[in-house]
Amino acid sequence: MIQRRGLFAAAAGLTLAAPGLTRAETWPARPVRLVIPYPPGGGTDIAGRFLGNKFAQILGQPVIIENRGGAGGMIGTRAVGQAPPDGYTLLFNGTVSIVRDNFDPRSVVDHVVRVVATHNILVVNHTIPARTVPEFIAYLKANPGRVNHGTSGPLASQHLAAVMFDLLAGTRMENVHYRGTGPSVVGILGNEVQVMFGSMSAVLPLIQDGKLRALATSSAQRSRMMPELPTVGDFVPGYGSELTYSLCTPIGASEGLKRRLEEMVKIALEDETLVAEMATRGFEPQYEIGESLRRSIEADMARWVDVASRAGLTLG
Repeated sequence: MIQRRGLFAAAAGLTLAAPGLTRAETWPARPVRLVIPYPPGGGTDIAGRFLGNKFAQILGQPVIIENRGGAGGMIGTRAVGQAPPDGYTLLFNGTVSIVRDNFDPRSVVDHVVRVVATHNILVVNHTIPARTVPEFIAYLKANPGRVNHGTSGPLASQHLAAVMFDLLAGTRMENVHYRGTGPSVVGILGNEVQVMFGSMSAVLPLIQDGKLRALATSSAQRSRMMPELPTVGDFVPGYGSELTYSLCTPIGASEGLKRRLEEMVKIALEDETLVAEMATRGFEPQYEIGESLRRSIEADMARWVDVASRAGLTLG
């Protein structure tokens, strides 16, 4: 474990000559922009700010957070893909993605290192009487199409989690698409929608305050933060919807820069204070790089394309 005193010494040895800089300069020689492709308040934003603040300490340069929400994360992803691959524009986004509108996000950004995982939590507001997943399924079947589900955008993780639920449970919810998790939380509190598969970081404080009721986690495994909470898969065989986050660069970044980013994330996740702070919002370190990460992303994308196809969703 690298302690706080040793962290900066370790980082100091990780200098990198960056494209466009003179031999005397090292990356970063100026502030770094970290794009989060969702509005403030959601899980991507919360986890990204944790990471951005730690990067600023490691690098000795400001890390400027820029929220570019819309289209289920595609607007911010495209923007990063158009930036020079010099390390001064990075993307922090959910690893689960999908090819749609003839756009494959892997054509413009590289997922360099997986950072953390969290859970989407199936939550309902006070208008839904169900207190268990079986009760919720029965309620949906008795009220087909009359319960609104809030998403962070079309074909984003929350949307696909609900689509998979309907597909496997034989229910039908109406999906209402927002520009991110933060706005969808406002929607469920105001009863525009009655249910969400919300990221734990966004809904945990509301569960603790009694404003939302948690029914289950969408992940295949129970949450360390809420071990008493069952999984959807405990009641709906075959269900599992994990949510992880990665640090990405525009296509064309040098291998040296990628190795530097991998090492920075490793140093950050070895900071006990940071890990403890992230845990209070439901984030669990999940470091993965290289070929292993590539295979994981391909498997995720294939699974969600299959779910979308079976549900009759249009991707092209």
